Amino acid sequence: MFQLLDEEGWRYSTDSGWNEWDIQIYGNFWWSIALQTVTEYHGGGKCLTRVRLRNRLVTTTVIFSLIALSLLIYRQLNASHVELWSIGAYLLFLLFLWTRARALKSRVAELVDVAALRAGLQRVTGKQKIPKPVAGLESEPAVNVSDPAAPNLPG
Repeated sequence: MFQLLDEEGWRYSTDSGWNEWDIQIYGNFWWSIALQTVTEYHGGGKCLTRVRLRNRLVTTTVIFSLIALSLLIYRQLNASHVELWSIGAYLLFLLFLWTRARALKSRVAELVDVAALRAGLQRVTGKQKIPKPVAGLESEPAVNVSDPAAPNLPG
């Protein structure tokens, strides 16, 4: 994963041992991604690695959101009627933030898939059955790179 991030010029931090994430990926002006992993060892060379991707607000997102919300509230308190255009503009801003977060998470999920493929791992979803190994061959470790926060996304 680190090699892929370096190849594509991503900025990231690794866990010092005290963080809730394994890799913090600084994606764009609005969002970063916290990548968490856990590996279950099932003996005989079998293991399952789960990867979770979480969007994290960066300071600029919080500041812009607070300013926009403050202006919206101030405008509504000082207007004699409800100004739908300002509410609509704020909702468009929130939609923009949501699309940027979704696009970033999707791109990082692609990188995780490529890193797993390079490592020789096999993707496993809840609907698939892991094929039984042929006698005499080592089974490959499996990786599940789905995001539990968004289980309905195509994978």
